[in-house]
Amino acid sequence: MKKMIVALLAGSLSLFASPTQAQGTAPSTSIEYGEKVHVEDGSAITLYNHALSWTQEKFPYKPKTDIQVNPETKEISLTGTSKIKMAAAKASGPDQERILHFNFQFRATEQGYSYSVGTFRVVPEEKEPTVMVLLEEYVKQLGQDRANARTRNDRRVTAQANAIASDVASAFRSYMNSQPVVKDGEVGLPPDGEE
Repeated sequence: MKKMIVALLAGSLSLFASPTQAQGTAPSTSIEYGEKVHVEDGSAITLYNHALSWTQEKFPYKPKTDIQVNPETKEISLTGTSKIKMAAAKASGPDQERILHFNFQFRATEQGYSYSVGTFRVVPEEKEPTVMVLLEEYVKQLGQDRANARTRNDRRVTAQANAIASDVASAFRSYMNSQPVVKDGEVGLPPDGEE
């Protein structure tokens, strides 16, 4: 009986210890959202054209750069732009903004399509827009800053990048789900006698 009580107490203590350890660790900053979507009776060219239309007309994070489209391989890639906000190192200072770039990639096949949002990069200095740092490295630097215990900028930046990845993915998937998918050559109503 005593052994059982000791085992229960030890198990209970380990449950309380886990959250404490989790709070002390740095947040995971490798942010990438990807999905493979199976589409029955779809065609690669139709899926590709839907995705191309979305990237040209509906893509939410502009300016878009490095746009590459390949109708032969049914692939699309581009770089999106957003901004992230951080608390100032001094309590009385204004919030700071940094430019954030990320990649969106799409590929269609006869079985469906795949897409991903990732490779986040931060522009640390506005005066040098071509100099970029991978998000993981930037968050690591923020975590080492003396003011980070107060600002929690490493967590702020990670949360904002996660929100952007989620927003792009859900906007794209919602658009693709709203588009009709038909086989090649099947346009309009079926011939007479077919249902």
